[in-house]
Amino acid sequence: MRRILVLNAGSGSQKCSLFELPDAGLPVEPLEPIWESSFDSTAPGQPEGKIVLRVRRGDEEIEAGSVAKESSIEERDERLLELLWDFRTKTVTGPSEIDFVGHRVVHGGAEFGAAVRVTDDVEATIDRCSAFAPLHNPENLTGIRVARKVFGKKTPQAAVFDTAFHRTLSEAAATYAGPYDWLEQGIRRYGFHGTNFRWAAERAAHLLNWKQDDELRLILCHLGGGCSLCATRDGRSIDTTMGFTPLDGLAMCTRSGSVDPGILFYLARQGATIDELDRVLNKESGLKGLSGFPGDTRIIIPAANNGNPRAGLAMNVFIHRLRAGIGEMLAALGQPPHAIVFTDVIGESEPGIRAAACEAFSFLGLQLDQSRNAASPRDTDIAAPESAVRV
Repeated sequence: MRRILVLNAGSGSQKCSLFELPDAGLPVEPLEPIWESSFDSTAPGQPEGKIVLRVRRGDEEIEAGSVAKESSIEERDERLLELLWDFRTKTVTGPSEIDFVGHRVVHGGAEFGAAVRVTDDVEATIDRCSAFAPLHNPENLTGIRVARKVFGKKTPQAAVFDTAFHRTLSEAAATYAGPYDWLEQGIRRYGFHGTNFRWAAERAAHLLNWKQDDELRLILCHLGGGCSLCATRDGRSIDTTMGFTPLDGLAMCTRSGSVDPGILFYLARQGATIDELDRVLNKESGLKGLSGFPGDTRIIIPAANNGNPRAGLAMNVFIHRLRAGIGEMLAALGQPPHAIVFTDVIGESEPGIRAAACEAFSFLGLQLDQSRNAASPRDTDIAAPESAVRV
């Protein structure tokens, strides 16, 4: 067996998963990790000034201490990895038992159209692409550097890029209607969440037992801390809602999504600096900015249901923008999708959001099975038997 460690060092959470793969061949069904450790700085109910570290080992859930909220990403990543051989949570005896390490990286720019082996030159390029994804690439790069320090450069490591999946966008879909020299500077729509979109498209085809001759059309809804949509035809990305940076597109938990650029000119003339605008759009907008609560649907949806007007407005805006984005992906496909797919933590766990999104597309013959939707079953078709579109 080969032990493959996957590190996802994100902007709000860090997660480490260990998988055991057979020496030959790949399994058809997704593998469950044999061990996981994670921090989630956005999760509610944590001790004041602390972020709780959790470990899952098989069916066993372990609360493995905490770190200070002001701790660095490097400190958190090192702690996650050390728990692999910590006496309370260990699953291996030391770093030498890990055969390969994989990293999720948000932005690969124009340089990376596929996964690559991590080298010093690859690290440098990921660093340069931090200008395009300042909330994510620095954290992703920190995870790579921590892992190379812990496991040594002899342990092979690979970077998998969220932008790579969208390299199949047409020139028209990828180009902004600005000056042509923007393209020559690399200013174009890259798209994000591609690592998950690739997996979700393949998984949906498998669940649908797709063997038809025509191309499978999907609208993929990645709804988490960051939110984006992707239209795929036969597993290839043809359009997506995020663009040059992960700030574009849908309203998100703390990010604004698309706004009229004129708003920024207006605020700048009122005295707002570039750094202030960056902070507001990335960290103080979206569900958080509108509701006044932390940008977490587990908090905002109950508040909205209890009549809080700002929470209600935040959810209404979120759903309005989600429906509009699905309509945009529908137009890109030019035909009804065979399925709409919901993924990531909000997409997987919030039946009310799925129902509200699907309700607007009943004219396509889309109909949910309400009891299945309410149960949020994993990797399951929740459309009614008579629905013309699967969900």
